[in-house]
Amino acid sequence: MAGWPRPALRPIRWPEMPRFFKDFTLGERFTTRGRTITEADIHQFAQFTGDWNPVHVDERVAGQVFGGRIAHGPMFPGIAFGMLSQHDLIDGTAIALKDLAWSFKAPVHIGDTIRVTARVAALSPHPDKVDRGRVGFEFSVVNQDGQEVNTGTATVVVQTGTGEN
Repeated sequence: MAGWPRPALRPIRWPEMPRFFKDFTLGERFTTRGRTITEADIHQFAQFTGDWNPVHVDERVAGQVFGGRIAHGPMFPGIAFGMLSQHDLIDGTAIALKDLAWSFKAPVHIGDTIRVTARVAALSPHPDKVDRGRVGFEFSVVNQDGQEVNTGTATVVVQTGTGEN
């Protein structure tokens, strides 16, 4: 209905928000709410990447190897960052991902619910630009049984929030 004013929406704010470089503390931890991995997640990732490995999309084959279909490992760094963004920890202040290292400890099946814990492992000012700094994160992804299924580290360039550009 063109011309009608949109209703004003009040943004929902997490207590952590907004997070600029100056707002992070070494050793600080953030844990996300849960997210259940679905068949649609796996099929969309397969379609997007072209990775149609049977352990992801063929129940018969996957059942013989893993007891059922499993999610693609490379999905999880992206999901982890998305879950942090839902908490507004890096959404709108992150400038770049500088490095990423990820380990896959156990398979994640359709129907598993994961949570991500991110710990601030390093903080360093940018060597050349005063409007940004580097935040090093250590990630732990656990399933509904508390089993750690993924771990990783990443360095993210984040705005300082000092107003200097």
